[in-house]
Amino acid sequence: MRNAAIVLFLFIFSTVSKAQNLDFGKVSKQELTEKKHPKDTSAVAAILFKKAKTSFFYTEKDGFQCETKYEIRLKIYKKEGFSWANYSIPYYIGWTNLGKDNIFFSDVTTYNLENDKIVKTKLSSDGTFKEKINDYWMKKTITFPNVKEGSVIEFKYKLVSENLVKLPDFDFQELIPVNFAEYRTEIPVNYEYKTILNGYSKVDQESKDEIITQSINAAFNQTNYLTYTLRKNKYTLENIPALKEEPYIDNAENYRIKIKNELSAVVFKDVAPKKYAETWDDVATDISQNDHFKKQIESKGFFESNLNSILSNSSNQTETVDAILKHVKNRIKWNGIYGIFPKEGLKNSYNNRTGNVSDINLNVLVLLRNAGINAFPVLVSTRKNGKIFFPSRDDFNYIIVKAIVDGKQVLLDATDPNTTSNILPFRSINGKGVMISLTGKSEEVSLVPTFLSKSITFVQADLKENGSINGKVRATKSDYQAYFFRDRYMGINQEMYLEKLESDYKNVNISDYKIENIEDFDKTIIETFSFTNSNEVNLNNKTIIFNPLLFFTKSVNPFKEEKRFMPIDFVFPTQEKYLITITIPEGYRVEYLPQSYNVALPNNDIVINFNLSSDPTKIVINSSFDINQAVFEPNYYQDIKNIFKLYIEKQTESIILKKIE
Repeated sequence: MRNAAIVLFLFIFSTVSKAQNLDFGKVSKQELTEKKHPKDTSAVAAILFKKAKTSFFYTEKDGFQCETKYEIRLKIYKKEGFSWANYSIPYYIGWTNLGKDNIFFSDVTTYNLENDKIVKTKLSSDGTFKEKINDYWMKKTITFPNVKEGSVIEFKYKLVSENLVKLPDFDFQELIPVNFAEYRTEIPVNYEYKTILNGYSKVDQESKDEIITQSINAAFNQTNYLTYTLRKNKYTLENIPALKEEPYIDNAENYRIKIKNELSAVVFKDVAPKKYAETWDDVATDISQNDHFKKQIESKGFFESNLNSILSNSSNQTETVDAILKHVKNRIKWNGIYGIFPKEGLKNSYNNRTGNVSDINLNVLVLLRNAGINAFPVLVSTRKNGKIFFPSRDDFNYIIVKAIVDGKQVLLDATDPNTTSNILPFRSINGKGVMISLTGKSEEVSLVPTFLSKSITFVQADLKENGSINGKVRATKSDYQAYFFRDRYMGINQEMYLEKLESDYKNVNISDYKIENIEDFDKTIIETFSFTNSNEVNLNNKTIIFNPLLFFTKSVNPFKEEKRFMPIDFVFPTQEKYLITITIPEGYRVEYLPQSYNVALPNNDIVINFNLSSDPTKIVINSSFDINQAVFEPNYYQDIKNIFKLYIEKQTESIILKKIE
């Protein structure tokens, strides 16, 4: 919610010239002389074409393997696009039962136009780099030589993998425009895949089957022949707009135009079909029956001596859950590593006081169960990891705990010191999770908060005839408002925080600052301070002019685009409320007071109340902006944009005081 994210501009791109050459190695002068992208003049670079083909090959030793070959041509328009001349490809090395994936680059070339001639510069051996990201991932990077404004760069690469369960995703869309994208698959029909086309553009598709006979070298100089049916699919899309920045979105990857393939079954004649995860129950069974996972969540004994002391002050289920969550948060520090399986093991992470997400939250689970609380693991894909569109074990990267407390669901995550019961870290609030049990049953769990988190600000302000204002502020924050405040505040010292606060409030001077409950996570945060400000008021011809919300006024509508094609994600329902009392200087009266107004979306999904009143000595402003659900579908966009516009207009409408003659 705090950060701008990336969103798809689905305005209609007219077709880029059909005459563009899509043959690798045949760069034209027209491409080199093009100064800006014809349909997105702000683009710093563009992909002229991107083609890939995923195919299987067979060896007597290893059976079928998968390789994906790519061809990419890219145009650099501006210096800001030079970063696209450093091209990195991540690949997986963390398989336990398979060989490592690998990447092979070839034909890496930079093209420039010099003296009206096309000059090619090939990549030298020192332009390729390999880097280990972590225990599971590597990446290879190529740095194109002699790149200038106007250059065209071109390269091929091949990804080879023994993993046939999940084919590489193919992204039709990038952060820059893509003129043409084509993805082909050539896969034996014995391998059945679920195919998901993601995004808001329709991709052209073609499919046909072909009988293939392949010769295979066998022992004793013999040749065997393998005959099978090959299914050829082709997916094409042209004139794909770039992903652009837009506020209030969960993760642009959820809406990027892409294709995903995951294996659902392997079927060979005279052999029983082998099915892969097709339902969430299949996923639950696969994970819960994993020997390591099952052994960990059934473990006991290593904490038994501590459990009684942990629960010494707990007299009911709610207090038991809170005590265990607090204990694990304080005892085990998250090492920053994600994953649904414990890495250190529950006992080691408990004793060594550090572990990955699964180590920590499964400790919570086991302690709860041993304390008599029904608790279950919930699989999650984090916001950065993206949403999961069909049953899959491999796409989850996080795990939390669902406890049943007095018949009600409570979600728990001990990896973040600022969390409490039903307050999850921002990273894990991502649509829905999947609860699993040791019996192989699954249940969908909403991760989206439904309760209102409140920010309420009380202001007593004394307005002087010279235009200065002084007063006192009392601000309270509850639930997720408190969580996000703690997340920001606890990372900086108070002096730095107050400097930023004064800057945010248009250089108001703050004194006597106090904060309560910053480390008492179950309680509402309370801030109090005194202020003086001489920048809020305009003095003009015996009049005093100011905005109703003083230095709390918001003047910019975050929703600027004409259309939106993806959900608006506020993360959690929230209320922002201001109760402001302003004393009128002696000898002045109210000349103009903006009209009060109340407006709401259907079903009161968003409600604004902006009420103003006055008497001879004071003005009272009671403003509240309630967003009563966390996520809205795109068809609400115009209404939301308009209601934000109205709220800002009313905030910036002036109160006018006139000197009494």
